[in-house]
Amino acid sequence: MKKIKRNLVSILLSIITLTSFAQRKITINNPYEAIGIGRQIEVFEDKTASLTFEEVHTRSDLDARFTQSIQPNPNFGVTSSVVWARFTLQNKSTQKLYLEMSEPVMDSIDIYRIDANNKITQKKSGVYVPVSKRDFHTNFYLFDLNLNSEQTCTYYIRFQNSLPLLFPLRVAPLKVYFEDNHPKDLMQGVYLGIMLVMAIFNFFIYFTVRSKEYLYYVIYVFSFACFFSYNKGIGHEFIWYKALWFNRITPIFISSGVSFGLLFANTFLDAERYFPYSEKISKILIGLILICLVGHWIGLGSLTITLLHFVAFFIVIYVLMIATYVWLQGSQSALFFLVAWSVFLVSALIFIMQLSNILPSDNFTRNALQVGSAMEVVLLSFALANRINVDRKEKEQYQAEVIQQLQANEQMRSRIARDLHDDIGSTLSSIGILSQVVENQMGKNSDSVKDMVKRIGESSQKVQRSLSDIVWTTKQTEDNFDNVLVKMKEFTSEMLEMKDIFYHFNVDSLPNVRLSPSKQYNFYLIYKEAINNIVKYSEADEVSIDLNQQENALILNITDNGIGFDEQKIKSGNGLGNMRKRAESLGGEIKIESKVKEGTKVWLEIPL
Repeated sequence: MKKIKRNLVSILLSIITLTSFAQRKITINNPYEAIGIGRQIEVFEDKTASLTFEEVHTRSDLDARFTQSIQPNPNFGVTSSVVWARFTLQNKSTQKLYLEMSEPVMDSIDIYRIDANNKITQKKSGVYVPVSKRDFHTNFYLFDLNLNSEQTCTYYIRFQNSLPLLFPLRVAPLKVYFEDNHPKDLMQGVYLGIMLVMAIFNFFIYFTVRSKEYLYYVIYVFSFACFFSYNKGIGHEFIWYKALWFNRITPIFISSGVSFGLLFANTFLDAERYFPYSEKISKILIGLILICLVGHWIGLGSLTITLLHFVAFFIVIYVLMIATYVWLQGSQSALFFLVAWSVFLVSALIFIMQLSNILPSDNFTRNALQVGSAMEVVLLSFALANRINVDRKEKEQYQAEVIQQLQANEQMRSRIARDLHDDIGSTLSSIGILSQVVENQMGKNSDSVKDMVKRIGESSQKVQRSLSDIVWTTKQTEDNFDNVLVKMKEFTSEMLEMKDIFYHFNVDSLPNVRLSPSKQYNFYLIYKEAINNIVKYSEADEVSIDLNQQENALILNITDNGIGFDEQKIKSGNGLGNMRKRAESLGGEIKIESKVKEGTKVWLEIPL
C-alpha cells in the first residue's frame, strides 16, 4: 500500500513538473537560419555528479533548482559537476527540426526526449561514442530531435566533461546546418593547411641547416594543428575514430605546443645569452606541465586542467617579456618574434578567458586562438626566414674576417722572412766575417782583436734584439697601443742610456689610438731605426721624443742635437729607405730634416 502511494505521489509530482515546465516553450516557426536557444533553456548544476534522469525529472526540489540561462552559449568552465539543461520545443514550421551542439569536445552527452504522451526516449553521444553511432557523421554533434511539424516535446540533456564545459545549442532544419557550416569547414581546412605547410616547409629547412630551433618550431606548429584537429572534432571524426581511448590523452597536444613553443623561443632569441636563468625557468615550467598531464591521466580532474591553463598562460606572458628584453638589448630578430608572439598572446588570452567563463563563449572567442596561432605561425616563418639571412650575413662576415686574417698572417710571414733576411741575415754575415778576421789576427795585434770581438758582441746583441722584436710582434693580437709604448720606452732606455745620451720622452694621453698588430710593428721599426741612427751616427748628447694625437692622426717627432748629415748624400741609404717604405705601408708620411752640425729631426704622421 505504501509503495502504491509513493508511486502515485511520484506520478503527481511528474505531472505537476511537466505542467509547470510545459508553459515555457520555445516556438520555432519557419527558420531560415539556425536559432540559438542558449538564453531560452533552463540549467541545473549537479555538483555531486550522481543524480539520475529519473531524479532530475521527478523530484520537485530539483525542479526548483533549474534556472533560466543568461548566456547565449552556456559555459561552466572547468568543472567536475554534471550540468543538466531542459527546454520544451514547439515546431510550428513545415520542416523537421534538429539540434546542434557545436562544441565537439564533450565527454558525455545524454539526451532524454519526452513526447506529448510522456513517452521517454534516450540518445547518447560524446567523444567516447564512435562517430558511426551518431545521428550524423560530422565533427560536431547534430541530433535528430524527432520533432516533426506541429509537434511539441520536452528535452533534458545531461552534460559532463573533464575539459571546460560549454554547450552552444542551436535549432534548425537540416538544410540550414549544412549551408551554414560549409564555410566553417572550408576555414578549418585553410587553417590546417597553413599549419601543415609551415610545419613541412620548416622541417625541410631543419634538415638543411641542422639548427634545433627549426625542429622546435616544427613540433610547436604540428602540436597546435593536432590540438585544433581535436578541439574542432576533426581528429575524432577522421583520424582516431577507432581509437576512442586516444581522447583521454589529447591534452598532450596543447601541452606539447606550449612546451616546444617555449623551447623555440629560448633558442630563437638566444635567451640564455641575455638572461642566464632562462634555461632553469624553462625546465621548471615544462616540469609543471608534465605534472598537470600526469595528474589529468590519473584522474585528478578539473584541478589539473585549471592549473594547466594557468601555466600555459604564464608561459605566454613570460616569453613575451623575454622577447621584449632581448629586443631592447639590440636584437633585431627579436622584433619579428615579439610582433608574432604579441598576436598569439592576445588570442590566447581571449581563448583562455572564454574557457574559464570570464568572457562569453561565441564564434569570436571560441576561434580567437585559432586565428591568432595561424597569424603567429606565418609571422614566425618570416622571422625564421630573416634569421637565415642574418646567419648568412654573419657567415659571410666571418669568412671575410678569416680571409682578412689569413692575408694578415701571410703578410706577417713575408715580413718576418724579409726581416730575417735583411736584418738578422746581414748581421749574422757580419758576425761571420768578423770572426774570420779575428781568427786571422790572433796573436798579432791585440787591440784590433779586442775591437773585432766588441763588434761581434754588438752584432750579437743586435740579432738578439731583432729576434725579440719579431717574437713580440708575432704574439701581438690586440690593437692596444699601450704595448707599443712600453716597447719604445724599453728600447730607448737601453740604447740611449748605454751611450750616456740624455733624452726627453714626452707622450700625451692617447685614449683613442688603436692600431692593428702589423701596423704596430711597422711603427715600432721606424722608431727603432731612428733611435739606432742617433746612437750610431749622430754623436748627440741630447734627444727629444714627442708622441701625440692630433684629430685622426698619430704624430711622432724625434729631434737630436748631433752632427747632422747632408741629405743629398745620405737619402738613398737602406735604413732611411726602409723607414719611408714602412711609412707608406702605414698610409702615413715621414719627413727627415738634417743639416751638418745642426742635428736631425724625424717627423712621422700616420692616420688612425
